[in-house]
Amino acid sequence: MFCSESLCYGFLLWNLLLAWVPYVLSLYIQDRDMKQQKFMGAMLILVWILFLPNGPYIITDLIHLRSREPIPLWYDALVLSTIAWNGLLLTMLAVRNVHGKLQEYYSAVKINIGLVVLFLSAGYGIYLGRFMRWNSWDILYSPMYMIWRSCVELMHPLHHPRPILLSIVFGAILSFTYSIFYLIGHQKNMSNENV
Repeated sequence: MFCSESLCYGFLLWNLLLAWVPYVLSLYIQDRDMKQQKFMGAMLILVWILFLPNGPYIITDLIHLRSREPIPLWYDALVLSTIAWNGLLLTMLAVRNVHGKLQEYYSAVKINIGLVVLFLSAGYGIYLGRFMRWNSWDILYSPMYMIWRSCVELMHPLHHPRPILLSIVFGAILSFTYSIFYLIGHQKNMSNENV
């Protein structure tokens, strides 16, 4: 952006700021006693889930990559991919923080099922942002319309294949990425315990 003397990709900074929201919320969730503050804990988790797709959503901003003379294409590719990578990393860290907290209360089986559902719903959230152009906070402005529209699309997958396919593709990508991220962290913890 500085090299091009243009704010052509300025929206990426806003998207990256939104990717920080679930990470900051995850730090707050880590410090909460979920048994003592059930309602507050549930509300925090709900807001966290609503904002979680903002991080991986940045990957879809790669559609904006195109030649802009005299700026080299590699420069724009570097800017876009760096911010997309940071958004994805913030998402993985946010999930790891909440995952660690929920391990205090739930079995591994329940958490793993929850993670699959979480990543599929994040995939659907990415679809809503990229193709429907909705934001995380739109649920406050038009909740009934969003719920109605989502139910229509999800209950009739043959008539609306795109949201289902994108939810599955992004859900699989996020699940795979988080599995690697979690295993690397788990291996590191095991190594530290053995020292």
